Amino acid sequence: MLSYQHIFHAGNHADILKHSVLMFVLDSLNKKDKPYTFFDTHSGSGLYDLTDNRSLKTGEAKKGIEAISKIAGLGGEGGAGSSQLPSALSRYLDFVSVYLKDDRYPGSPEIERCFMRQSDILILSELHPQEIENLRKNMDRPRENSPKVKIHNRNGWEMLKALTPPATKRGAVLIDPSYEEISDYVQAADTICAVHKKWSNGIIMLWYPLLAHRESEIEAMLERITKCARAANANIEIANLVLEVFDKNEHKEVSLEEFRASDGKNPPRLYGSGMLVLNSPWKLEEECSAVIEYVKNRLAGLS
Repeated sequence: MLSYQHIFHAGNHADILKHSVLMFVLDSLNKKDKPYTFFDTHSGSGLYDLTDNRSLKTGEAKKGIEAISKIAGLGGEGGAGSSQLPSALSRYLDFVSVYLKDDRYPGSPEIERCFMRQSDILILSELHPQEIENLRKNMDRPRENSPKVKIHNRNGWEMLKALTPPATKRGAVLIDPSYEEISDYVQAADTICAVHKKWSNGIIMLWYPLLAHRESEIEAMLERITKCARAANANIEIANLVLEVFDKNEHKEVSLEEFRASDGKNPPRLYGSGMLVLNSPWKLEEECSAVIEYVKNRLAGLS
């Protein structure tokens, strides 16, 4: 959807989950010397200014990454200290803290570019005209040993189906659509089933929102993807990591327009989010479940 811009939501609780999982997967891929290819289907701009009026309007970063950083002792007084953090969360916060010092937040392409190696290939896709220009500028920033970065001004679903399996065989994909269109739920299932069928060893990560009014669509999407994956390989490792920050039964949802117009006074639209991972790396579920428990307990009530 061309009206969607992630700057409104950068650094929120969903990003904490998504990017903790992403970093764990990238670290897992880096354990072997062999090169790999990484796809990001809905890339956004790659780097976000948390002082931007759009970010300040929703206040999601303040109640997300900024709150967790302070609680963890990385941003001021009264923190728990990084030694007491789950290891995957500590890894995430150590990386993000460098950007927070400049009031910025790294999107998934920036994380991928920094974690990947010179021998690897990063393929990004973005349709929004302003976002892709920002993405190109951000990916052009100098960095030693960066992977080969290819940016496509192209539909992410189409790109992924056309370019998989990659020549390297090893690799992963992050699928992170806006879900502003109801068709995204069907497209996600269609694309993942098609891609997994021809690239059975690829790690596929799907981020999804927890929205009470889309519960049936979310369940149908997850069920279909899981069924397709298990039909191809009954023993496939699948992780479904869910972070519920708000109580679904008490959570009052508003439209995106109402939320933006309220200057952050209305409750966030999401009561949480999830990450479905096919071919889940060893210990991903264990390590990231600890992240979820930590974040859930500390962000609860900060609405």
